[in-house]
Amino acid sequence: MIYYAWGSSATGTFTGPANNRTGKRSQAGCLSAFSSRAERDRFIEQTKGAAVAVTARQARELKAGLDDRAFNELVNTSLGGGNE
Repeated sequence: MIYYAWGSSATGTFTGPANNRTGKRSQAGCLSAFSSRAERDRFIEQTKGAAVAVTARQARELKAGLDDRAFNELVNTSLGGGNE
Protein backbone atom coordinates (compact mmCIF):
# COMPACT_ATOMS: atom_id res chain seq x y z
CA MET A 1 0.00 0.00 0.00
CA ILE A 2 1.14 3.54 -0.71
CA TYR A 3 0.61 6.35 1.81
CA TYR A 4 0.48 10.01 0.80
CA ALA A 5 1.19 13.38 2.40
CA TRP A 6 0.35 16.78 0.95
CA GLY A 7 2.07 20.09 1.62
CA SER A 8 -0.05 23.00 0.44
CA SER A 9 1.40 25.94 -1.40
CA ALA A 10 1.32 29.29 0.33
CA THR A 11 -0.58 30.70 -2.64
CA GLY A 12 -3.22 27.96 -2.76
CA THR A 13 -3.71 28.26 -6.52
CA PHE A 14 -3.67 25.87 -9.41
CA THR A 15 -0.56 25.15 -11.44
CA GLY A 16 0.47 23.72 -14.77
CA PRO A 17 -1.58 22.90 -17.84
CA ALA A 18 -4.99 21.27 -17.69
CA ASN A 19 -5.33 17.51 -18.10
CA ASN A 20 -6.18 16.85 -21.77
CA ARG A 21 -8.83 14.26 -20.86
CA THR A 22 -10.55 15.92 -17.88
CA GLY A 23 -9.73 19.61 -18.28
CA LYS A 24 -8.73 19.79 -14.59
CA ARG A 25 -5.52 21.35 -13.25
CA SER A 26 -3.26 20.34 -10.37
CA GLN A 27 -3.27 22.30 -7.14
CA ALA A 28 -0.07 24.11 -6.19
CA GLY A 29 1.74 22.14 -3.50
CA CYS A 30 3.88 19.09 -2.92
CA LEU A 31 2.72 15.48 -2.95
CA SER A 32 4.91 12.91 -1.20
CA ALA A 33 4.45 9.13 -1.28
CA PHE A 34 5.65 6.58 1.26
CA SER A 35 5.74 2.79 1.40
CA SER A 36 4.69 2.69 5.07
CA ARG A 37 2.35 4.63 7.31
CA ALA A 38 5.14 5.06 9.88
CA GLU A 39 7.38 6.79 7.29
CA ARG A 40 4.56 9.12 6.28
CA ASP A 41 3.69 9.95 9.89
CA ARG A 42 7.35 10.64 10.68
CA PHE A 43 7.53 12.97 7.67
CA ILE A 44 4.40 14.85 8.77
CA GLU A 45 5.81 15.21 12.26
CA GLN A 46 9.08 16.58 10.88
CA THR A 47 7.19 19.20 8.85
CA LYS A 48 5.50 20.41 12.07
CA GLY A 49 2.07 20.25 10.50
CA ALA A 50 2.98 21.81 7.16
CA ALA A 51 2.05 18.50 5.49
CA VAL A 52 -1.08 16.44 6.09
CA ALA A 53 -2.03 12.84 5.38
CA VAL A 54 -4.25 12.36 2.32
CA THR A 55 -5.92 9.32 0.81
CA ALA A 56 -4.96 7.91 -2.58
CA ARG A 57 -8.12 9.41 -4.05
CA GLN A 58 -7.34 12.85 -2.61
CA ALA A 59 -3.76 12.60 -3.89
CA ARG A 60 -5.03 11.90 -7.40
CA GLU A 61 -7.46 14.82 -7.21
CA LEU A 62 -4.73 17.18 -5.99
CA LYS A 63 -2.64 16.24 -9.02
CA ALA A 64 -5.59 16.27 -11.44
CA GLY A 65 -3.56 18.04 -14.13
CA LEU A 66 -1.42 14.93 -14.62
CA ASP A 67 -2.49 12.02 -16.77
CA ASP A 68 -2.30 8.53 -15.22
CA ARG A 69 1.17 7.83 -16.60
CA ALA A 70 2.61 11.07 -15.25
CA PHE A 71 0.93 10.60 -11.86
CA ASN A 72 2.26 7.05 -11.53
CA GLU A 73 5.72 8.26 -12.55
CA LEU A 74 5.58 10.99 -9.88
CA VAL A 75 4.59 8.46 -7.20
CA ASN A 76 7.24 5.99 -8.31
CA THR A 77 9.92 8.70 -8.19
CA SER A 78 8.72 9.81 -4.75
CA LEU A 79 9.02 6.23 -3.52
CA GLY A 80 12.62 6.15 -4.77
CA GLY A 81 11.99 3.75 -7.63
CA GLY A 82 13.25 3.80 -11.15
CA ASN A 83 11.20 3.61 -14.31
CA GLU A 84 9.19 0.44 -13.84
